[in-house]
Amino acid sequence: MTTDETSVESRTVVEALDLIEDAARELGVPAATTETAAAVYRRHRDQRPTHGHDVSTAAAACLYVACKVERVPRTVDEVVEATGVDRTQLLRRAKAVTNELGIDLSGFADATQYVDRYAEELGLPESVAERARDVVAYCEDAGIAGGKSPSGWAAAAIYNAAVEADLPVRQDTLTDLADVTHVTIRNRYQEQREVLRERNPPPATAEEAVDWYCEYLPASSYVASSAKELLAVAADGRDVDEAPAAWAAAALRVAGKRAGTPIGMKALKTPAGCASSAVHERASELDAL
Repeated sequence: MTTDETSVESRTVVEALDLIEDAARELGVPAATTETAAAVYRRHRDQRPTHGHDVSTAAAACLYVACKVERVPRTVDEVVEATGVDRTQLLRRAKAVTNELGIDLSGFADATQYVDRYAEELGLPESVAERARDVVAYCEDAGIAGGKSPSGWAAAAIYNAAVEADLPVRQDTLTDLADVTHVTIRNRYQEQREVLRERNPPPATAEEAVDWYCEYLPASSYVASSAKELLAVAADGRDVDEAPAAWAAAALRVAGKRAGTPIGMKALKTPAGCASSAVHERASELDAL
């Protein structure tokens, strides 16, 4: 290699490392991860010399790989926005980097890191973040999380936890945070909900179902006890244990409204998979008592 070639190569390396540092700063990436990205770039350069026209793509790809390895929750679209490179080219180069260096990124896809980030950005209570982390863990145990985008998986878990807690978190907000489509959020949400229902089905009696709902629903003890009183009165002429979850949801609906702390229908129908009509019909009966 001539002196001129060595000089060009040195300038290329400096340019790439500057790009990595600038993008990492914009993304709020820890210094240790920035150093990892630089190390990945140097090893990648040894495998495939980087030409001037693709130095930005190579730098962006190495930063993206480093974020995965270090479990720093940054999506590919965030890296694209910070670097200005083409998304398809970035992903292709990231794949080449991982193949060349023998890195298996599947083992670094940690959705809980995204859960923590999204919960913090949304200002959610720690109890909701903890529930979302549990949702992720349950689904991993069930074997349905493999091959899924960790950012979309985390967003769906946040949505599931927020629904149970009757918090007004919109899917639109989560699609923006996670850089995924509405379809992705909806599909992951439904898949997770099936696991949750299988893992913790509603109990056999309506009174027990009130406590089951209140495990994550922030209903006051007064609302819970009022709901049980409504069920006790209704049980005089009705079999409230024939559809315990629907009756419990209806009782909580009425008790919450009377206490001035109404509970949303989505929070009441979703955990057990009740139909809105079933809850509404029973709520009307209880409201008339």
